[in-house]
Amino acid sequence: MTRRLAIIGAGPIGIEAATLAAEKGWDVTVYETATPGASIRRWEHVKFFSPWAINRSSWGAKAVGTHVDEDAFPTGKAYLHDYLLPLAERLAERLQHNTRVLGIARRDALKGDYIGQRDGNSGPFLLHIAGPNGERYDEADVVFDTSGVYESPAPLGVGGLDALGMSAIENALERYIPDALGAQRALYADKRVLLIGAGHSAVTSLKILSDLRATAPKTQIHWAFRQDAAPYTLIENDVLPERHALGEFGNRAAAGGIEGVTPYPGSTIERFASNDDGIEVTLSRAAGNETIVVDRVVSNVGYRPDLALTREIQVHQCYASEGPMKLAASLLASAGGDCMAQTSSGVDVLKSPEPNYFVLGAKSYGRNSSFLLRVGFDQIQEVLGSL
Repeated sequence: MTRRLAIIGAGPIGIEAATLAAEKGWDVTVYETATPGASIRRWEHVKFFSPWAINRSSWGAKAVGTHVDEDAFPTGKAYLHDYLLPLAERLAERLQHNTRVLGIARRDALKGDYIGQRDGNSGPFLLHIAGPNGERYDEADVVFDTSGVYESPAPLGVGGLDALGMSAIENALERYIPDALGAQRALYADKRVLLIGAGHSAVTSLKILSDLRATAPKTQIHWAFRQDAAPYTLIENDVLPERHALGEFGNRAAAGGIEGVTPYPGSTIERFASNDDGIEVTLSRAAGNETIVVDRVVSNVGYRPDLALTREIQVHQCYASEGPMKLAASLLASAGGDCMAQTSSGVDVLKSPEPNYFVLGAKSYGRNSSFLLRVGFDQIQEVLGSL
């Protein structure tokens, strides 16, 4: 009997997994809350740090058949339209658009039943589905959760909580990399902008906003980040020149060396409030609170996995990263080096106490932002091979 595979999310890893699984004869259904690659559309104006060569799987590249310069660095838009969407189109009726998975359970067992003995006792997976034609239950023998983290931005305030007075920025908040040089230019040109965060998304936003000043010189950028020192570790002879250049730029800006950028190291956001001049922001700093006034807020403080899906099945999540526990431990053991050196940790760390449920892709790394697509391709092959 053909086994039924449910894949949650039609981002890069979900589409790649479905493509290979279909090739291997699985009965595959992909559930996508919006449309394939919807999250990538949020940053399609941004160029990848890494080249095409490590962002396409061997089976996906063969299926699409389009030639690309493997050493070139695509934009999100090029990746989406030249690769991911053509790959998604090949899945045809296997892919259900505008369909949300609300929860995952077992048909014949509650969460606390058959601890350590789920396989064979608990029945197939039961997925609670909400789609264009209403709600229903679907069954599956295996579930891949490839829903990612990009739709769950982290809170931007003190201690990982939301700042006080978030309603004051309801219409002025961007939680992704703004297209300030393109479609969103009018929102940022000659405005006072607060950027929060010090990851690679944040420095990408910082560079875009700084470049905006060439044609909108009144643009003011206030940059708040938790680190007290240079936030970016530069890697000698970095294999990713785009990453290195952004890191250098970010460290110069953090030291006050970029015109139009005012850095606030060692800062977290305590409160927002509206006043006649704009949005009043209270920064919490070691020397005491400081207040600035801005027009827009860009929060690039990372993303978190949505854990609500798995509340009714037996999963073991890391208490720090919220990724699968075994994989989180493996990542912790290998931490400290360049993320480009990482490889897949093998199928055993992807296994869950819930048999045949696997978290793959960016969500498998939890709050850890160092996930690479090529690692996801390895995950797909290892799990399908083990099944």
